[in-house]
Amino acid sequence: MAGALDLYRSMTLRSYDLVLLDVGLPDEDGVSIAAHLRKLSPRVGIVMLTGYDSGPDRMRGLRAGADAYLPKPVDMEEVVTTLHNLARWVVPEANPAHARTKWRLDDRGWCILTPGGVEIEMNLAERQVMAMLAAAAGIPVQRETLIASLVKNAYEFDPHRLEMLVHRLRKKCQQLAEEELPLRAVRGIGYVLNW
Repeated sequence: MAGALDLYRSMTLRSYDLVLLDVGLPDEDGVSIAAHLRKLSPRVGIVMLTGYDSGPDRMRGLRAGADAYLPKPVDMEEVVTTLHNLARWVVPEANPAHARTKWRLDDRGWCILTPGGVEIEMNLAERQVMAMLAAAAGIPVQRETLIASLVKNAYEFDPHRLEMLVHRLRKKCQQLAEEELPLRAVRGIGYVLNW
């Protein structure tokens, strides 16, 4: 990713177990990004790469939330080994029983994974709506907000198209997975995804 903004946008679509972070990013200081990531996701593993190798710089990075602080130039084998060792602590072990009990978006955001393990592919519009709803984490999202995620000019968009999109997505889940997508209309507001 090119910078902090790309990372933050990406985090609305998927979660990360490990982040390899350069301190010298163009749009935000890597140390402040590490502090922000640590608040947002306490279990994420953060490895910082930097050209600043003084003791105070290292301590600043570690205090901000980095798990490891590697000075440049860095040996790639050291980076890989550090990430591998950190992954043992931060990446949860796979629990197949738990994985089958929860709806979720796949890591790329293009499929819905059902509790039964069925992958349901989505088109771009479905993906954008589902990403907004998933990011809201059980809080209703206004119709206007969902429409704005689909088009530049919301006034030229027929709101019934959003209703049809949701209807088709629910129907697709029911037909392909024989399970009901936990996506509900909230009268006077919009939609909520409870998963």
